[in-house]
Amino acid sequence: PYPQMTDPAFEYMVRVKVHEFYHNLNGSEVTGKTPFELWLNEAVTAFMENKYHSWFFGEDYSRLQTVLGLLAPSTGTFALDAGSASLPIEPDGFNDPNDLITGITYVKAAEFVRMIETLMGKEQFCRGLDSYHTRYRHGNATWQQWIAAMEEVSGQEFTGMARAWLKQTGFPIVTVAGEYDREHRRYVMTVSQAVPENGVPWPLPFHAALADEQGNDLAETLVRLDGSEAEIRFDDVEPPAFLSLNRQYSFYGKVRAEVDPVALRLQAVHDRDTVNRFIALYRLAEQEIIRLIDHPRQEPSDEYLDLYFRILRDQDHSRELGGLLLTLFDTVDSPEYAHRYRGLYEARRRIESAVASRYETELRDMYDRHNRGVQLTAPIEIQVPAIKDRQLKNVCLALLSTLDTPEIQGMIRSQFITGHVATERLRAFSLYLHSTAPDRLAVMESAGKEAASHPVSWEAYLAAVGGCSAPDAVALIRRAGKSPAFRINQVNDHRALYGSFAANRKISLQTAEGRDLFGEILRELAPVNQNSVVSLLRAFGAVDQMEEEYHLPLIELLVGVRDHLDPEQFAVVHHTIRRLLIGAPRAVRAYEAIHGPLTGIS
Repeated sequence: PYPQMTDPAFEYMVRVKVHEFYHNLNGSEVTGKTPFELWLNEAVTAFMENKYHSWFFGEDYSRLQTVLGLLAPSTGTFALDAGSASLPIEPDGFNDPNDLITGITYVKAAEFVRMIETLMGKEQFCRGLDSYHTRYRHGNATWQQWIAAMEEVSGQEFTGMARAWLKQTGFPIVTVAGEYDREHRRYVMTVSQAVPENGVPWPLPFHAALADEQGNDLAETLVRLDGSEAEIRFDDVEPPAFLSLNRQYSFYGKVRAEVDPVALRLQAVHDRDTVNRFIALYRLAEQEIIRLIDHPRQEPSDEYLDLYFRILRDQDHSRELGGLLLTLFDTVDSPEYAHRYRGLYEARRRIESAVASRYETELRDMYDRHNRGVQLTAPIEIQVPAIKDRQLKNVCLALLSTLDTPEIQGMIRSQFITGHVATERLRAFSLYLHSTAPDRLAVMESAGKEAASHPVSWEAYLAAVGGCSAPDAVALIRRAGKSPAFRINQVNDHRALYGSFAANRKISLQTAEGRDLFGEILRELAPVNQNSVVSLLRAFGAVDQMEEEYHLPLIELLVGVRDHLDPEQFAVVHHTIRRLLIGAPRAVRAYEAIHGPLTGIS
């Protein structure tokens, strides 16, 4: 660690050291037989990396961090996997080797490995790994041989499961319904999943429990679901207060269940499974956000605001989970609202502002309590709780920032100037950019000059500017792009500034000035780095699900970029745009209604 390192970079450092070390065994001593084994090489290694991280930071913290990465809007693995540019874990072919190295490879594939371990049990899984690595040491192996080693040790069948997970894009959405039979003291849970078009059901481990009002488990089970429907019975049980489903995110996918808000509030406080506590909060926030979009004049509910602050001040859980449990996404699962990016963002901001207005004094006190000033170079046993402490401090400051008063602006600027670690200064800088402080442009200028002296600080600075959602965000991004220190031919530079901009779809896709800038970036960057352009293009993965007013301008943007670039010289970009156009038939029809038939996508 060094002074310019952020807390997430520190955690990544912990992860990546063991990741690369494990590759000595998994990837070097045993090497994939073809490029199509690359997913296995990375999946098992990322799985081990996650175990190492959880050893340092705690299993609940580490697992919830992974789940937040799955659910994150725009950049999350689910968002990537649901986009029209997504590829399966093992594609049938590729245009460029980089097609085999994405979030699908490192996250979804690692989740597949974790599901195998869940079904086998940890000890049998270790024996299976040992058998595979011993048998094929100093040689090449296929993923089928890895699966065979697991089958031999466990006596279970995994070949069919592997083919479903490796060859299908997307993820299972499991619907759960239940009914309690008082006469027989039995709870019957019905579980079903939608089967992909021309696909097969996803075999998966399903971990579920029934809990009482205090969060005590009444019954718990882990079953393997192989078909599209199943029935799970819990006999001789009391009626549950709530259901704890897909515990510890036992399978890669989402669960849908009709749940009463009262039960969700109970679960958010008492479920002994940390992931389910977050999912309960996530569902409650989703209900609030949708209501605020539908009724702009209404205010966030008192029940939700009180619950959120109750969890924020729970010191026992904050010591274990830092600020992760309090993550508020401007996203929902409901297809009708999921891609109304501007409306989602504004609704989330209204919730945050309401929390800050209601609890301003308490938030200031909590901010001061968590302002401890531990340096990033402190020993690991001090550093881990300090990182979690800083998360809570920055949650308080972010909430207060929505008030945007001169006094709060002064607090933010003070942290920017005096912050003990890079994360404190960077978070304050980002919040200051979003404020109406009269000197924000001067602060941006001075921060950029200072950051340019170190590549890590510079990359963090560019990412903060690129992800800005202020009214003049596009102007700020253009300003950073014109800086003498910005070099478009450096991957870290353009991915930090333009990657964070692309992911901010309420700006990059849903404003005219954002679309103009996006088109310029794609055309300018293609001759520099086609792989980076492909990454940026993933922002267009859900064009068809957006409001109709955006269909025509976004297809015009894609077609304009495609026609600007030579199809032979920029084949990877052309193929990616083609996949995006094929995946947006409604939007393409809107384009064709104005411009006539669109060629090149049959």
